[in-house]
Amino acid sequence: MPDMTSTKIPMDREGYRRELREHEEQLSQAASDPMRLKYHLQPPLGWLNDPNGLCQKDGVYHIYHQYVPFYPTLCSVLWGHVTTRDFIHYEVQEPAVYPDTDRDRNGAYSGSTFLKDGTMYVYYTGNVRHTDREYDYITGGREQNTILMTSEDGFHFSEKKLLMRNEDYPSDLSLHVRDPKVFCENGRYYMIQGARDLKARGSILLFESEDLLHWTYKLRFHTEKTFGYMWECPNYLKVDGQRFLIACPQEYRSKGETLVKDNWCGYFPLNYDFEGTAYELGKYHTLDRGFDFYAPQVFQDEAGRWILLGWMSTPDAEYDCEVTMKNGWVHAMTIPRELYVNGSGRLCQRPLKELEKMRKTVAAGHFQAGEGFREEVSSCFELKLFMEEPDQDFELYLRESVVLRYRDSVLRLDLTGCGAGRGVRGVSLEEVHDLWILSDTSSLEIFVNGGEEVFTARVHDSMEGLRAEFISEQSGGMELYELAV
Repeated sequence: MPDMTSTKIPMDREGYRRELREHEEQLSQAASDPMRLKYHLQPPLGWLNDPNGLCQKDGVYHIYHQYVPFYPTLCSVLWGHVTTRDFIHYEVQEPAVYPDTDRDRNGAYSGSTFLKDGTMYVYYTGNVRHTDREYDYITGGREQNTILMTSEDGFHFSEKKLLMRNEDYPSDLSLHVRDPKVFCENGRYYMIQGARDLKARGSILLFESEDLLHWTYKLRFHTEKTFGYMWECPNYLKVDGQRFLIACPQEYRSKGETLVKDNWCGYFPLNYDFEGTAYELGKYHTLDRGFDFYAPQVFQDEAGRWILLGWMSTPDAEYDCEVTMKNGWVHAMTIPRELYVNGSGRLCQRPLKELEKMRKTVAAGHFQAGEGFREEVSSCFELKLFMEEPDQDFELYLRESVVLRYRDSVLRLDLTGCGAGRGVRGVSLEEVHDLWILSDTSSLEIFVNGGEEVFTARVHDSMEGLRAEFISEQSGGMELYELAV
């Protein structure tokens, strides 16, 4: 959960219902915005951010998320709630968690769901911000309370139970401890939380439990050198026997050909058997090189797939993330992505297979060296490219003015023509073997080399005269699908 420290007006269920009745005109205005996405999860009104509590129960996917429904009116953060069976059609439910107690009155911050014997154990951070005097809200003035609710159906919840508060975290930490993620390993339950210590060093705390209720601190995962002052939104997953930790290090700056960006999100390979305290974090890899990706959450569905959803924005962006706010809404989620490990041991992403059901018309074929191709497209399309000479330079023009350019072994995404302040992002690559691109009305998601690298960005063009045009001295194959929901 990106930290939101400004004072918020608390809101309970009745307050939400009352305000909603007063915003019917704004709901209609938001629904008619041409920038509304066709196949992404987005708020009916107001502000959406971090995905929370992701799970599948009895065939239904429950997606909770950080939600400020009447933004920019200041109110405490709720948990919005959306359900789906196919990740194409979404049904908006009434918010699930309200900041309606003294333990979470300034926001129901991020958390996770753990399923046991048909019961959903929902953990989150209750944020409290004191205003009786001036505080720095790092060493004083705030509470970060770990709270539990349970549910049998994902819609109705038990009373809130306080599990941990500031005094229960290690004494060398600041008051920034949040975003609990719960999982099971070797028959025991574990919880990780993002943290910042008093020397402004980020880490992930590990707690263990035998009953999902009583938690004991075990250790912290961190790097030898400071790597961001706070690690937000931690996730743990085990894929094909390999363990990974996902984190969002704040104010970690990546330099060189990847270009500079704050608030990256990535993963560490983890060598740890959850016995004792000795562990090893492998090399950090960025999950997404684009302009609009942060605070992802992963979960395992009933088919055993590891699925990722991310917030299609970023905190403290230097460009305009609120272009649609004039019509009463802002932000969206990424498409659902399946995680897998490739032959090089890299954690990779690919669009969830269910999205293939949106494919309608198709153009496919082979392009010759020096000829490339040019196709007119709508704003919603899927493009797959396969390179026969993966070290050759190319230029790919998308939509009106987006350019994906590979030159001098660097792949760059250029949004200067339609990015509302977004410029250029890039990554060094010896070869580009394949591209898999999904475009929606105001978004692009680009998967490179089997999803080893990904670029996610919001796009703000006129959606007129759109095309996909490939220029290169190499040959290869292409598949182009028009998408419809």
